[in-house]
Formats: sequence, C-alpha cells, structure tokens
Amino acid sequence: MLDALRRGATTWVAKILLGLLIASFAVWGVADVFRLGGGAVIAEVGDTEIEATAFQRAYTRQLQAMSRQMGQPVDRDFAVALGLPQQVLGQLMSDATLTAAARDMGLGVSDEALAREIADDPNLRPPGAGSFDRGYFTRLLRENGMTEADYIADRRLFSIRSQLTEALIGGLTPPPAYVELFDRYRSETRSIEYVVLETGAAGAVPVPTESDLTTWFEANKGDFQAPEYRDVSVLAVTPETMADPTTVDDAAARAEYDRTIAAFTTPERRRVRQVLFPTAEEARAAAERIANGVSLDAVIADRGLSLDDVDLGMITREEIVDPAIADVAFSVEAGVVSEPIEARFGGALIEVTEIEAEIRKPFEEVKDEVKRTMAARDADRLVADTYDEIEDARAGGATLAEIAQRFSLPLITVKTDVTGLDTRGDVIASIPQSADVLRAAFSSEEGDETDPVRAGGGFVWFSLDGVTPAQDRPMSEVRADVVAAWTAEQVSDQLADKAEELAEAVRRGGDFAALAATAGMEIRTAADLTRASQAADFGPVGLEAVFEGPSGHVAAVDGHGETQVVLKVTDVTVPPFFPEAADSTQIAGQLRGQIGESLLTQYIDETQKALGTSINQQVLQTAIGTPTL
Repeated sequence: MLDALRRGATTWVAKILLGLLIASFAVWGVADVFRLGGGAVIAEVGDTEIEATAFQRAYTRQLQAMSRQMGQPVDRDFAVALGLPQQVLGQLMSDATLTAAARDMGLGVSDEALAREIADDPNLRPPGAGSFDRGYFTRLLRENGMTEADYIADRRLFSIRSQLTEALIGGLTPPPAYVELFDRYRSETRSIEYVVLETGAAGAVPVPTESDLTTWFEANKGDFQAPEYRDVSVLAVTPETMADPTTVDDAAARAEYDRTIAAFTTPERRRVRQVLFPTAEEARAAAERIANGVSLDAVIADRGLSLDDVDLGMITREEIVDPAIADVAFSVEAGVVSEPIEARFGGALIEVTEIEAEIRKPFEEVKDEVKRTMAARDADRLVADTYDEIEDARAGGATLAEIAQRFSLPLITVKTDVTGLDTRGDVIASIPQSADVLRAAFSSEEGDETDPVRAGGGFVWFSLDGVTPAQDRPMSEVRADVVAAWTAEQVSDQLADKAEELAEAVRRGGDFAALAATAGMEIRTAADLTRASQAADFGPVGLEAVFEGPSGHVAAVDGHGETQVVLKVTDVTVPPFFPEAADSTQIAGQLRGQIGESLLTQYIDETQKALGTSINQQVLQTAIGTPTL
C-alpha cells in the first residue's frame, strides 16, 4: 500500500512518506489509528459500527495515560467513577459521526494529497530520525497489530474528518467587541474598604423554647439521622499478617546483619578544607611555606580564595570524587595540614577541622528489626500460596470465618458507616486498606461473591454480614446537638441582619468609617483586586460581590468561617484595550478555540440525532471489566 502511494505521487514529499507516518501513532492515538476487525459491536452511529476491541484498546490507552499522570496505577472502579469509559466511547462516536457526515458529502483525499499532508505535518517526525526507518516502522506496526494498509486507511479517514472540521470552524474569528469584553473581565481591577463582623457582633441569642426546638428539629431531622451501618467481616493476608519473626533464629539473623551491615552503619564524616593548585609543584611550594610558619588561611588568601571557597563541609569519604584526596582526607589527623597531594588535575592541600566517627548499630540493638525484615520477605511467598488456598476454599463454599479458623488468621468484624466510623463515631483503625474495603462493601449486597481487595503486597477479603438502614434519631437522643445547631443558626441569622443593617446605612450615605467605629469595628482595605484574586477575609462569593456594581457599590456577604463582611467599592480601573497587543491576540486565540469547540459539539450532536445512535450497555460493561493491558 505504501509503495503504491509512493508511485502515485510525483513530488519529493511522497518519497519521505514512510518516515513521516510513524509518529501519527502518538498524534492520533489508538482510537483513530487502530480499528480492529471482528467481535462484538459496542456502539453504532447510523450505519457505522464501533467494535468492542477498538473501544478496549482506546480505553486501555487512556487508563495507562492517567496512571502515568498520577504516578500510580488507576483501577477500574476509580476510572468508572471519573466517567472515563463514557468519555472514551463519546470520542469514538464523535469520530464516527464526522466520518459518516464527511462521506455523505462526498469528501475525499487523493493519494498525493494524503502523502503531502502527512509529510508536511511537523508532529510526524520521529525524535532524532531524519529519514524513513523501515525496521522501526515495521516493528511499530507489528507491536500494535496492524498492517500498512490499515494505517493508510485510518489516516485517510482522519484527513477527511479534518476537511469537514476545517470547513465548519476553520475560519472562525471572534468579534473584536467580544475580545475586548473578555479582556476587560480579566484585567479590570477594583479597590474596596470593608469590615469583618465576627460572631460576637451578633448579640445575645435567646434561650430556645421546647416549641422552638421541636419545630426546628422537624424541619431539619435529616441532618441528625443515624447513617447506614454495615456489618463487615474482614480477613487480611498481607506480608505483615503472614510474617512471623519468631521463625527466624539468631544465627540466620546475624548472617543477614553481616550481609547488610551498611544499612546499620552511619559512615564517618569529616569537615574538610581543600586548597587546589594548578600543578603538584605549586602545592609543594605552598606546603613548604606552611612548614616555615605561614598559616593555611594566608595561603588561601594569597590564592584569592575565601574560606567558604575551600570548605567542603561535613562529608563522607564516598562524596570526594578524587580517590587520592579522599585517602588523605580520611587519614590525616584533625587540625593538621596534609602533605602535598598529587590530585587528578594538579596538586592539593587538605586540612580536616572536625571529625564525626562512624556509628554502627550493634546486632543486639537491631536484631528484632532484622528478623522482621527477613520474615516479611519470606511472607511474600506465603501470601501467594495462601491466596490460592483461600480462593479454593471460597469456591468450595467456605465462609470467611471458617477460612480464618482453618488458616489461623485473625477475622476482623466491625459495624461501620461508609466513612469508617463506628456507632459511637470513632474511627475504626483495624480495617486494612480501609478506603478500598469500605467502598467495595458499600457497593455490595448481602450474599454477593466479592473479589478480594489488593493491599500493598497482599489481599483483603470481606463479607457483608448485615445492613442497618439509615434512620431518624429521636430528638431526645440528639438534643444537645439540636440546641447547638439551633443556636448557631440564630447567631448566623442575627449576624447577617447586623451586616445588612450596616450596609444599608452606608448605602443611604452614612460615613462607612464612622459607622464602623461606632460598632467597634476597624475599616480594612484591599487594592487592585481582580476576579481571580484570593481575598484574605472572604471567598469567591465576596469577590463576586466586589464586581457586581459600579464604584460606590455596597454589599453584605458571607466571609470566611462564621463571619460576615460588609464592603464598599472605592475604585474601578479598566486598563485600555489594544487589539494588536500580545495579550489581546492570545485572548482571541483562546476564544476562537472555545467557540469552535462549542460549534463542533453542536454539529456532532445534531448529526447524531439525524443519523441515530445506540450503545450496547452489556458489551460496554464487559469491555470495562476486562481491559486489555
């Protein structure tokens, strides 16, 4: 196929086509390049089918990319919670929609144009490769299970979709007025003066009557519900639970200690002053001066160096690059200037001013630690063996309690809410890998056969033994909490009323500073606030209020915590707008992209309505559950 393309094009561009095709694997990704034949259909757009294998490959690629970004493997449940399967399938369906629409319009691309398009794309040049490498290209195709013909066909579809996309949004230019408004929104600054009303300014709160509490509790009963609790039995098989240090005798531990002695040794460190000379002869001359009574400090000064220039600090032998200098530095006595040293690049003199002796922990001090480490290492093998045996026992119908007894493993039984708190509200610390176990336990039903949860180098099995539904508590049980919540609400309401009273007085022309002083509050100021500023005394809601009106605008808003803030806009500054400025050009580019994306999304949505779409949820769930890694 590639040879045919090469013959069909007459320009030099076609001759380098092979070398430029390779990088498109990275540019378009698996979703565009790999279209595997055979197998179940996961979705349809009009007459275009999307196969489950194509989805699986694209989904796996996204999982791997997300794992790299997060620095740790992303499991299926987390990916599903983020909606990753729907995002991947949505992109595949969007591509299929554009392809179908382009074909209906009769769009196409010639071999020569396709070759030129690929060759002119700077993203398609492999790093460091200036020409086509047949071996690299063939290997890349083989590793990803596709042929040259498949590659060319898929790149052709991408080109056709690009023609349609370019026709739809390629010439978009945001109106200058829109760019100016956006620039003003971003760059406008405001200055304010404001006061912060603490909860003490709310005044006295009346003692609630029984009727007050009852009425309020009935309206807010849901806030005091007892959460759903689940009875969960947990069995953990990890290196920690399987490790038995008592099986390691002292002789074996001593041998391991001797083998890993460096781990229990803090090496000797010395503070070294090193004076380097261009030649060994110059070093010998300096040594003679010192022998005749000249101080090393004077020699250092004569060389135009400061004391900091020659101080290597407290270092170990391994930190000195030159072996000759290292040998002398760790053999000379403190306070004695060394004999001249023939170093790698000339000569040197050394003086040691401080010594920290090597510290080696004795065997008896670390014996237990060594045994634990050895036992944990042996436990890795035991974990694998025990996993197989437990799974066999479960397959035979054994309960976790029976399995725990058979293998002499501790069985943890808890009553927990979804956050890992017991019925007293205390954290249950005994659940290993608690976040994952709780998530799985609260996603299960009684009687479900659940998979073990991975826990570091081991596994955690659990069984759901019972469910206590969430239920309302009587007020007598939560009376103290009800009184506290009612009182807090009264304080909040009264404080908000005080803030609004002050704001209204300022709006009527009152002197803000005088009114604040009368109320025992201090005027504060904030200058040059933008809509992206982080205000110290109020959050996003308060910042939004700063930009709600003109200069002189007054507002009362919620502050941080339980506070209220009354603010007044004292200055509004709108920088001049220059359409040709770099910032304006950048804004125009951003808006162009946003408008284009919005229009393209609308086009795809309407086209899908016209063509008709369907998703096979059963195939989707199967594909999600078994990604091809």
